[in-house]
Amino acid sequence: MGAVASVAMYPLSLAATCCGSLCGSCAASMCCKACSCSCTASPTVSSMLYYGMLMMFVAVAIGFRNNDGDIVIGGSYNASMASALAHQTAQMGFDYWNERSSCGPAHHNGLVICCANVCGGVFAVYRFSFSLCLFFAFLLLCTLGTTTFGARAHRGFWFLKLFVLLALVFSSIYVDNSAMATYREVARYASFFFLIIQAYLLIDFGYGLNNWLADLDEKDADYDGFCTYKMGLIAISIITYAVSITLWILEANWFGASGCAPQQTMIALTIVFNVFLSLISCTKYCPHGTLLVSSIITAYTTFELYSALASHPDAHCNASSGSSVPESIVGYFIFIVAMGSMAASAYGATSSKDALIGKSSTSMGNADLTVALEGGNAASDANDGDDKTDVSAESWWYYHMMMVLVSLYFAMLITDWSTQPMDEAPHTHEDWNHSLAVFWIKISAQWVCLLMYGWTLLAPYLLRDCRDFGVEFDL
Repeated sequence: MGAVASVAMYPLSLAATCCGSLCGSCAASMCCKACSCSCTASPTVSSMLYYGMLMMFVAVAIGFRNNDGDIVIGGSYNASMASALAHQTAQMGFDYWNERSSCGPAHHNGLVICCANVCGGVFAVYRFSFSLCLFFAFLLLCTLGTTTFGARAHRGFWFLKLFVLLALVFSSIYVDNSAMATYREVARYASFFFLIIQAYLLIDFGYGLNNWLADLDEKDADYDGFCTYKMGLIAISIITYAVSITLWILEANWFGASGCAPQQTMIALTIVFNVFLSLISCTKYCPHGTLLVSSIITAYTTFELYSALASHPDAHCNASSGSSVPESIVGYFIFIVAMGSMAASAYGATSSKDALIGKSSTSMGNADLTVALEGGNAASDANDGDDKTDVSAESWWYYHMMMVLVSLYFAMLITDWSTQPMDEAPHTHEDWNHSLAVFWIKISAQWVCLLMYGWTLLAPYLLRDCRDFGVEFDL
């Protein structure tokens, strides 16, 4: 009977073996494709995925920033015979592992994953920033030049990228805080360049918003009502100027006390230059200038002034309460606007390159490039799945260079430019957010922003005999 049953079950066994082999082969093929360039995304989707990674890291870093305890698995066990025996068996492994951590003696019965001085407070944020910075710096090296390999590195290998990024975060746990303190200083001064790019993108955002509202108003030229797009443009400008003037008064009260000549000078220069640029934007020498852009830059530079003065270590000239919550909220808002501007620039096939370094007459046009990139799948199908036709030679180094700067800057933004020593507890009542170096970084970025905006207003007139900016003067 056993032999008969065995013969009867043989076809089912053979079918199960065959199905298992096929399923294993399909799973292996899917894993290979997921880790290879077969999962190539379009430029737009690729940009959104990178931004998603960035925002996910920012959110998680904020959570760890507020964490004030060790991360430990276990820590208690049942005193029964079996549990005690199992505990004794695992204890040697626990002790060996916990010896690597400074908080190991406090968790004799648990498995220490990370101590509070590493996985909590500002140094946890630095580790997330450091991991992102290494990740995008590697992609920057891979995408140097205009190559097919660079295009594949930018738009493919998504599961492998996610694995590497998570591995970097986990590995950063074992990097000493002294190394993170050195990275913090690098990020502090490198953030100056991101502040400049952020100001540039904000200027570009202002011009784009003004042109969009003006075009909508022209389309509704037959509308005789009061609520027009032009009135909306004017209303936004008035409200933004009102906010800026209010901040000027508050800054004079908070930071312009008697004996604070440097602070008073900074406030006066900010007011004078912003009023001057606003008036210049309305003259015949700047027919492309608008009050909307001037109001946005006025508000931004006024906030940068507040942020710089609030970072000054002189307590007599700094009446801020020590709480950086208002500054963080506004800083996050501006950061989101800058990221939105980068995302909008990256929405097309050329990503943010045109917004930063301009269009080249020899480069492929947007429409042609979009067709070439998004038509890769159709081309692949036409060539019997030849993967070489999916991606053409592209250049993405500028994109990853910007993401490196963003990774450096968010370490400063989330920690409020903290100078907390590495031997301090994650959460103390000490104020580590005031530094003369941070003051000069922020105020220098504000000056550069004013110079850039002034150049966008005056360059078409000053260089009208050398270059055509597409601006017509009625002089």
